[in-house]
Amino acid sequence: MRSRFGVAMLMGLLSGAVQASNWLQLQGNETADAQPIRTFGFLQPSYTFIDAKKASGLQGTAAVFNGQYSTLNLNWPELQQPHQFQVIRAGLGARGRLNDDINYFVALDAGQNGVNYYRDIMLTDASLTFSYIPGARIRAGLFKLPTSEEALLAVNTSYPYVYNSNAVLYMLVGLPVQANGAVNASGASSAKLSSGFSGFRDWGVQVYDTFVQEQWEYSYAAMVSNGAAIESINDTDARKDLTLRLQTSYLLGGKGPNREDLSAFVWRQNGSRLFGTEYFRMVREGVGIKYLQGDYRASAEYLRADGMVVGGQTPPFVGQAFAAGVSEKARGWYVEGGWRFMPQWEADLRYDYLDFMTQTAANEREFATTTLGLQYFIDPATRVIFNYEWRAMRVSNLSAIAAGAARSNALIIANGLGDRLSMQLTWSF
Repeated sequence: MRSRFGVAMLMGLLSGAVQASNWLQLQGNETADAQPIRTFGFLQPSYTFIDAKKASGLQGTAAVFNGQYSTLNLNWPELQQPHQFQVIRAGLGARGRLNDDINYFVALDAGQNGVNYYRDIMLTDASLTFSYIPGARIRAGLFKLPTSEEALLAVNTSYPYVYNSNAVLYMLVGLPVQANGAVNASGASSAKLSSGFSGFRDWGVQVYDTFVQEQWEYSYAAMVSNGAAIESINDTDARKDLTLRLQTSYLLGGKGPNREDLSAFVWRQNGSRLFGTEYFRMVREGVGIKYLQGDYRASAEYLRADGMVVGGQTPPFVGQAFAAGVSEKARGWYVEGGWRFMPQWEADLRYDYLDFMTQTAANEREFATTTLGLQYFIDPATRVIFNYEWRAMRVSNLSAIAAGAARSNALIIANGLGDRLSMQLTWSF
């Protein structure tokens, strides 16, 4: 899911990691000639414009929100305007080899995003990798879980869009919540945020490695992690998440920044979350494929959620509680591709779909987004992304909602979802 130029940038910034299409290796390993300390950083100033109007026509108790923007049409994390300039990410870090068998990775983020929702600066990565055992590297600390390919991509060098797909955003970004009151075992419960987003990360220990046989490469990862907020290394309970990922790649040619391949992967995260006074099952799983050769890139992934599922604010207006289901399900997928049609230009296209809260007919909603993108690579350290997203939301089971104000309000909110235009500059140093 990246262009060769993006990989070349990463190679330059992170000093020569050679597993260009294997993010488990790329983010956890160092080459034999790596230096003890190599610093890196990046800024991502962004502008977003959502073509939306303030709500009108809402009835009943929701009438108080007429004249306000739905949070679906506001920019996180401030939730103030549908059009906003912000520095979404401001990263600074270091990595290197301490000796022949130990390397480290540490990074901070001072951007305006969900991870930094409660804090101006957040530690996002802090890990040590031990390579004493052949075939079983051990990585410990805070780092990305071995889940979705989209989640694993480095946003500063290789992610081709401004915003995540709906499926990855709603199922994997990690929205820590706690119950506002009584827990509804078969429907939605009221919830509030208990910390910032996880950003696809967790504290834990991972065993992983890669094996190459002629043109084939095989990778595995098994991670035991806290399953809690990343703001503290301490686990809030004695329960752990187990996340597994397997990947097979057929190497098509090239090495390092020029590597081209066809890969397939599967992953599964199994854990539980404390909500109210009880623990509820939380499962996430997915399967996908990716391809990179020459000037062309394509990828697709299917994701599924079971058990604990957290939705948006209900009704979706500033200050309202979140909806959480403890026995819910969701499914979604994306398919995307890119074409480098000139040395400095790349066109990207993505379609993503999400079917959310499928176990409660009145709460089920479907999201479909088509993203048209254009990237301009100014130099090896600087690029600009232009995205336009056609966004649609559907009330899946209108007849399950009581006729009158509730049904009318649901349609008004769904039909009011606006398209989104975004521009982002990435400058790496």
